[in-house]
Amino acid sequence: MKELDNRLKAILAEIDCEALADIGCDHGYIGVSALKSGRAKRLIASDISEKSLSKCIRLAASEGLGEKVKFVVSDGFENIRDKVDTAVIAGLGGYEIIKILERAKSLNRVPEKLILCPHQNASELRRYLSGTPVERDYVVRSDLKFYPVIVISGKGERYLETEFGYGKNLPPSTDFTEMLFRRLNVLDERFRERTMPEKVKTEYDEIKELLCRK
Repeated sequence: MKELDNRLKAILAEIDCEALADIGCDHGYIGVSALKSGRAKRLIASDISEKSLSKCIRLAASEGLGEKVKFVVSDGFENIRDKVDTAVIAGLGGYEIIKILERAKSLNRVPEKLILCPHQNASELRRYLSGTPVERDYVVRSDLKFYPVIVISGKGERYLETEFGYGKNLPPSTDFTEMLFRRLNVLDERFRERTMPEKVKTEYDEIKELLCRK
């Protein structure tokens, strides 16, 4: 199995459970790594695409772990009947994750712990989670991209309005600071010779304020 990148390593480090659901598992790197490392004892690997799920089946078999995995073609938690204490939802957009969580709530299948890593629209996901205590919310740099990792476990504090955009930076991360500087440079370059729209100016000022707190 290939070496995990920084994003997947960060997600793996948050797993410590009896039964893990890897929602939208694709190749299955996270779930299979959790089994290999002993971070999970059992795995439910699910994907809406049977073709994608077959990649995970092959990987688990190649690692001799096929018997510890239940493979389910499912849209989110729809076809997952087994009880799990932790779920990973990574590689999907914020709106798609919201949709999955809403449906899981209606089915009463939301596990005790959620590890979420949206690849876009993270601010909308945070806004959706605004009434929920957040244990961890930090940024991981992987290659040239920055990814938020959000951990929900019933512990922590709720989001402040000012934390929807860039998160809590909890625990503090140098990747978070680098992300802010890069975003600030992008805005400086883009609006060097023209006036920033009000919405962009609000974001610009918010980033500068966050950097001043460092």
